[in-house]
Amino acid sequence: MSADTIQIDLSALAPDRQVDELKRQYLSLRGQAAVVRARVGALPVRQYISMLERGYRVAFERDNDSYLLTLWPDGSTPRLGLRGAHSIACHRDGRVYTNTTDNRIAVIDGATRKVVKHVAVGDDPSHLELSHDGRRLYVANSSSNDVTIIDTVFDQVLTTAPTGKRPLLPCVAADGESVYLPSGPDRTVTVLSAAGEFKKTVPVGLAPHDVAVSPDSRWAYQPNSASHSMTVIDGHDYTVTAEVKVGLGPGHVVFDPESRFAYVANTLSDDVTVIRTGDHEAVATMAAGAGAHLPALSSDSRYGYVANFAADTLTVWDCRTHRVIATIPVGIYPHFFALSPDGKWIVVSNTGESSICLIDAHDYEPRARLLVGGAPAHIAFSPDVELAFVACESSDEVAVINLGRQCVVELVRAGTAPQ
Repeated sequence: MSADTIQIDLSALAPDRQVDELKRQYLSLRGQAAVVRARVGALPVRQYISMLERGYRVAFERDNDSYLLTLWPDGSTPRLGLRGAHSIACHRDGRVYTNTTDNRIAVIDGATRKVVKHVAVGDDPSHLELSHDGRRLYVANSSSNDVTIIDTVFDQVLTTAPTGKRPLLPCVAADGESVYLPSGPDRTVTVLSAAGEFKKTVPVGLAPHDVAVSPDSRWAYQPNSASHSMTVIDGHDYTVTAEVKVGLGPGHVVFDPESRFAYVANTLSDDVTVIRTGDHEAVATMAAGAGAHLPALSSDSRYGYVANFAADTLTVWDCRTHRVIATIPVGIYPHFFALSPDGKWIVVSNTGESSICLIDAHDYEPRARLLVGGAPAHIAFSPDVELAFVACESSDEVAVINLGRQCVVELVRAGTAPQ
């Protein structure tokens, strides 16, 4: 064992305490070329995913009847402290919305790239989503346990509706009838109407993450990271229809445009489960890279992609054969990626090194690697697909990227006063 390897036993601590200690070790050993190997006891689902989500370089392995988490403090730059720009959405008229500091949403003119307004919301706004008609913006407030609904015609708050504890990514059904918000601590999904009226609280599995609704609005699929299952919610009456076993640590889901199949990224088993929605049966499993977390499909649903947090790669598969056809190297910790609506580009946020990769979507070749603000995360595109907007949490900026010129044209400070 190398002299630079530090071994600790955290198995007697609760999972949250383990994470706190691992973060402390990570920060205290930065710059020392050290490795930390921590014994954590049972399968460390919450610990592993929590640290991956924050950008720590971490891996896990089984050791007889317990598990070890290994950290490389010099391996990446984690997201720390500032709750700056993270989630982002672009309206069809070109306005860009992102969360920013002081419990606000920034409204940015995509043409002039100026902040034009701030809208006060709840405590610690984390994720947001536009309705499909663009008339409402939904903001999940993780510390006030509610969702703020903003009228995008006037950029004013319509209402604030209660949810479960620490609501996660809101998902709006395509028919506009329902909004789904998972709560990890409560192990539930809150269902609201488009205007915010309460519809139902649905019990789901352990550590629910990013709920997804099929394009036909028929089903809501809720991946449960700690019970390694998918809760299937009926989009008509919001009852639980099925509980589907998938891989270990499912986090995110994507449906094909016809709502026939769902693809589930499993972060701990490093694979993707394919579920047939007609009978909610798992019909295939495809190997991916370490820390498989976020799936996406091409616009013609011919190809699928998944970002592998711990492997610094994207895996590509053929949706007809369910076979992996390519692995694309990217930067450190690809927290988020998106395919441009015109099908030309794959844009990848490398959160662990504060850069963006631009990849040719036809031949899977990287074309540019651009430095942006700290901890780039979610991505949105301008209506004409000329620009990509990337929310950078640690620096509270929005990076504006010209896709054709393959360059950063501006870094917009989300928290600055409107101009």
